[in-house]
Amino acid sequence: MTLSHQSVEILLDLIEIKVSSLHIQDREDARELNKLRKCRQELLINGTEPSLKQMEEHLKSRSSQAHRVRRTYYSK
Repeated sequence: MTLSHQSVEILLDLIEIKVSSLHIQDREDARELNKLRKCRQELLINGTEPSLKQMEEHLKSRSSQAHRVRRTYYSK
């Protein structure tokens, strides 16, 4: 499932609000803080980077372009 950029921003804001209001008093609170931090990292990664398939396609196209440029340059 993909989220829109706006949805990711809203979720990140909600996480930040929750983290700022959290008062660590015991292990349960520390676990919740760690979960929120992990969730934030996942949202940042998924919200800002293209999907793995898109990245693979981009790398393949760049690789073939570089190969064509090298071949053209050295064949002259």
